[in-house]
Amino acid sequence: MDSLTAGIALILVQFCIALVMAGVFYTTPSEKCTKYWALSGAWIAFGILIAIVNNRLHRPAFILNGTGAVVIGLIFQWHGIRAFYKKPLQKWGWIICIAFVCILAMLFMLGANFQQRSILISVTVLTLLGLSLHAVWSGQQGPPKTFVQALVLGAIVLLMIGNVLRITIASLQIMGTLPMERSGFEIAVAYMIPTVGTVLFSIGLLLLYFERTVEENRHLATHDELSKLLNRRAIVSAGEYSLASASRLGHELTIAFIDIDMFKYFNDKFGHAAGDTVIQDVAAILQQTCRTIDLVGRYGGEEFLIILPGVNRDDAALVGQRLVDAVRKYRFLGTHPVTISAGLTTLPKTEVCTWDQLVRRADAALYEAKGLGRNRYAA
Repeated sequence: MDSLTAGIALILVQFCIALVMAGVFYTTPSEKCTKYWALSGAWIAFGILIAIVNNRLHRPAFILNGTGAVVIGLIFQWHGIRAFYKKPLQKWGWIICIAFVCILAMLFMLGANFQQRSILISVTVLTLLGLSLHAVWSGQQGPPKTFVQALVLGAIVLLMIGNVLRITIASLQIMGTLPMERSGFEIAVAYMIPTVGTVLFSIGLLLLYFERTVEENRHLATHDELSKLLNRRAIVSAGEYSLASASRLGHELTIAFIDIDMFKYFNDKFGHAAGDTVIQDVAAILQQTCRTIDLVGRYGGEEFLIILPGVNRDDAALVGQRLVDAVRKYRFLGTHPVTISAGLTTLPKTEVCTWDQLVRRADAALYEAKGLGRNRYAA
């Protein structure tokens, strides 16, 4: 394959990537990452086009503009990854771009040859790819956990290997070890590896975006948006499973039904936004007070349900007191006390009990606690 055909193929790949990413951004404009990835594909395609045109004109200005456009595209690619992982954008990319243009212009003034310029371009590209690699690695907090994450990292590594090979070839040509004319292997390194790597990288980024979207939708289907706890459907489903498992294996199981005392007071005096804040804060306190194996959910309104695996009848009283004490320390706006009432019930060993029966028993214990004056538990 000659360099013209390979270059056109790479332009088409980048243009298609830009088009797809632009379409995704148009669908969900709140996702800035796809906008940056669309800009990345467009700038890189534009830079390669200028490079192909320059093969006939051999103008330094074309080389500066073409390689500069590719560098800008890689910066947008890095920005897109940082935006995807909700990290602030940094100026390092633009500093690298300015330094690259200045050094390349200086090389032209000093009469540097193609190989020397190629080393500078490859080192710059390698640096920006390294920033993207670091952004992905830190964003996913370590080694890849899914195939898509591995695909993205593998594509970046492939692109980095291609640039290391370009640096090696150019260095050997300068030293006279390799002939100066471009061989088929050099064309493959210059165009084929970037084409394959770019396709894999872009597909990986798109799949990474959809993977997160699916995970967020799954989370929304099982979690309450306000309290961030399990929603009613999810906590009931988890409770039925926990009850069946405890009954089958003979394990202890306790559930706690909790209600915020005098919740209407906060809504009436401070407004519904204040009531939402109280729910959020109490939910956080309950989550922090419980163990990691406990399941905490918002049952509805200001009511919460907690599933406590392995907690027996004697321990239930300790858990109830701990939950009530934890919320009692909380002050809304720093001055207004908030309390809860809790009803706890333990799975009986001598009789068959359904989930609805267990919940009704916990609810009855909750009303007992309220009848005794609130700010307490009944088990």
